[in-house]
Amino acid sequence: MFKRKLLIVAAILAVLVSSMAWVGTSATPATGVTVEPITAGSLSDPISAKFKPPSGVVHTDTSRITISKVTFAPGGDAGWHQHSGPVWVVVASGSLTFYEGGDPTCTGEVFPQGSAFMDPGNHTHTARNEGSGNLVIYVVFMTPQGGATRIDVPAPGNCPF
Repeated sequence: MFKRKLLIVAAILAVLVSSMAWVGTSATPATGVTVEPITAGSLSDPISAKFKPPSGVVHTDTSRITISKVTFAPGGDAGWHQHSGPVWVVVASGSLTFYEGGDPTCTGEVFPQGSAFMDPGNHTHTARNEGSGNLVIYVVFMTPQGGATRIDVPAPGNCPF
């Protein structure tokens, strides 16, 4: 009986501590965005991948593939975040405006319907729908063992939003 009470108290304390840690951060959650998981699967053996985006060479061990459909309402914002591995994005309708957290000019890069791009992961960014209609993208996440498809982070302070 004592062990059960101790376990319950420990669980309550863990929830309280994790809640305080989450509240203490200045995460910027998404607004006006709906994520619809399509499918996910784990590889029997991780794949070591190497990509050469403009930001530099990215090496990653991919263990899990996750595919989602993401819909942004007009004015929708993904919030500042990171990914623990590379992400492939295909714009199905509308235009996506992508902002880098390290860009002091806060200049968005526009990806119109029919375009695709790779986000190498592990850097701060946001995506926005600055158009008047819905924006729909399909996203393929390549994450390492235990990696997250999305990690909320504080606004870097380079953009007015």
